[in-house]
Amino acid sequence: MNELIELAKRLMTADWALASWIVALVSAWTLVWMCAYLSRTTDKPQFTRWTTGWVFFSIAQAAEIGVEGMPNERLLHAVQMAALGISAVCLFGGCVQIMQRKEWGRRLKYAVAPILLWSAVSAYGFHSQWWTREPVFLLLAVVCVHIGMQYYRDRKRSHAASILSGGFFLWALHLAVTPLLGGVPMLLPVGHAISAALTLAVAIGIILKEEAELSDERYRGVLASVSEAVFIVDLWTMQILDANAAAHQLTKHSVEKLMTMKMGDVCPDLQSDRKNLLENRNLINAVFKPFNEFHILRADGDPMVCEGDTNLIHWRTLPVLHIKVREVDKGHKLGQMMRRAEKLSSLGQLIAGVAHELNNPLAVVTGYAQLMSKQTIQDEKTRTTMQKILHESERASKIVRDLLSFARPCEPQMTAVDVNHLVRSVMEVRERDLRAQGIELETRLAANRPWTQADPVQIEQVLNNLVTNAIHAMLEKVDGPRKLTVTTESNRPCIRIGVADTGPGIPPAIREKIFEPFFTTKPPGKGTGLGLSISHTILDEHHGRLRLETEVGQGATFTIELPILEVEAAALEPAATKSPDQVVTADSRPSRRLLVVDDEPGIREVLQELLMGLGYTVDTAADGCEALKRIENNHFDLVISDLCMPGVDGPELHRRIRDKDESLAHRMIFLTGDTVSPRSRTFLEESGNRWLSKPFNLTDIENAVRTLLEQDALATLIGKAAHPGPADTRRSHPATVTMRG
Repeated sequence: MNELIELAKRLMTADWALASWIVALVSAWTLVWMCAYLSRTTDKPQFTRWTTGWVFFSIAQAAEIGVEGMPNERLLHAVQMAALGISAVCLFGGCVQIMQRKEWGRRLKYAVAPILLWSAVSAYGFHSQWWTREPVFLLLAVVCVHIGMQYYRDRKRSHAASILSGGFFLWALHLAVTPLLGGVPMLLPVGHAISAALTLAVAIGIILKEEAELSDERYRGVLASVSEAVFIVDLWTMQILDANAAAHQLTKHSVEKLMTMKMGDVCPDLQSDRKNLLENRNLINAVFKPFNEFHILRADGDPMVCEGDTNLIHWRTLPVLHIKVREVDKGHKLGQMMRRAEKLSSLGQLIAGVAHELNNPLAVVTGYAQLMSKQTIQDEKTRTTMQKILHESERASKIVRDLLSFARPCEPQMTAVDVNHLVRSVMEVRERDLRAQGIELETRLAANRPWTQADPVQIEQVLNNLVTNAIHAMLEKVDGPRKLTVTTESNRPCIRIGVADTGPGIPPAIREKIFEPFFTTKPPGKGTGLGLSISHTILDEHHGRLRLETEVGQGATFTIELPILEVEAAALEPAATKSPDQVVTADSRPSRRLLVVDDEPGIREVLQELLMGLGYTVDTAADGCEALKRIENNHFDLVISDLCMPGVDGPELHRRIRDKDESLAHRMIFLTGDTVSPRSRTFLEESGNRWLSKPFNLTDIENAVRTLLEQDALATLIGKAAHPGPADTRRSHPATVTMRG
């Protein structure tokens, strides 16, 4: 311990004290020159006062080194006290300029005389004691505290204000204890070093503060030059933090008034009791989405139809929403709608192309997953993994189908439909998902319901979309029961299918937007926003309706309304049972030879493996040209061909086969990932051949192949019975039924 004290004494030499005093003096003059520069380059009068104040503070520091032991000690003491007092007056004058209290500034000049009087009295009337210096140092300390308080109030807007407030507070503390250091010469160099550090901290804070204010002024200039109304909104509280003059003109509120309001007060569509940051962001994205219209309330209560957009930005170091709002002009809106239609058309073409490219690898993945799921797998983990692969690949396939349906909706293929049977089939498939999520299912199907005409595939798609949305909605609700109720009822002139959930309901602000394409409140990766839009389009094509009934906190009920259309009596009769001698199976016929044509090797391989497992002989071809060569040299009972291939594509292959063997042309099944294009749809409708969409279900492939071969065999038996004699090698045309995967 004694060694440490000796080391401190050696460090606190006269040379060390002089060096620390010079550093403190240089730091003070750095602050002087900086304030002088800012006084000349800015229009802020406080820097002129502060320049003078720190000049006098540096004079006090210069007098400090020669006070003790000098012949003119009392004079230097008086100069030091006077300089500190005038420094306090000047610094407080700058603070008054910040507070804009001009009347205080005019009175400050009367404080100089008492300070000079006290300096003379304390120097020549008393011996130099700490209590004669303390009042002046305390006066300067109080001024520093006052300046620090001004910056402390602005700390949330700027980090520089926090640095300045901290620097002035610490400087005030240092000034308050400085007179006490006079009795301990060893601590004087430490005091000078602390003074230098605090002076530099204040200088750095002022530089950062001015830089921030300069950036803010530039931002204010840009904000004022924007012709659209701009609101700066706190994402947590929805409080309006700033607005430009255009916002004042739009709302008829003053900018000061707007800064006391919340965005929900100006835009009723944003009124919500939500406290969650993510929910606030989702609501704002829903209201300010492109081409969406909402209302802005003016000060007189008059609503105005507007549209706008929003971005997340940093404003004064805070993350805020930058919202731009503009009044909707009818002519401008019409132009926007036309541009939107053009964009949607281009988007549809892009989606169709991308979906076609995705369908091929998806078909391979889904096909192999289905093949492996049919095998007996002993390992539970491997079986579970395979089921997950199959589930996710089917999920990806559904997304692609939704995109294709949005790009170019297909016309419904009307047929007789038993609505109750259709609902049961869908809910049997979804029952496992519901149980896994802890959702209770209740079905109430009306008895004696009439049949109607509809596209069963499309109605199943609508029902699946509604069930999926209901599951997601109920998973968002943490407490309370989870129950899905599916009902049917008939009340001429329509049949109704109801899907009711016990989820959180749909807020009023987004009810009118749920049927718009790509609108979704789900987080990224959880939905495409196309399900309800496609469902609405499908029911429009059926001349039906999709209605919504909901209350916040009370769940939602979607109702499908289908018109009751007359169904022919023949369609209601059960299919005639074939006589035993008419039934032809794959086992009772010689092995059939099939040709698979596709430019994707993975699809050829998965189909070959599937069909060979069913007992068929299978050849493959990579394109239409190779397929024609194989047909020229071999006999095939059936051809499965891709529709879109380089060179000779599916339609061209069909035409060339028809020219040589019309019967084989009718025994072609097409696979396509582009069924929504006008060219593909026209060809399939005119040819009457069966087709399946990629990615396909292997069960559908099996059924299509088996059915077509049985029809061909049955037609051959009927032809032989009608014309007995030598074997007729010609095959009759089988009935053609369009099939969609």
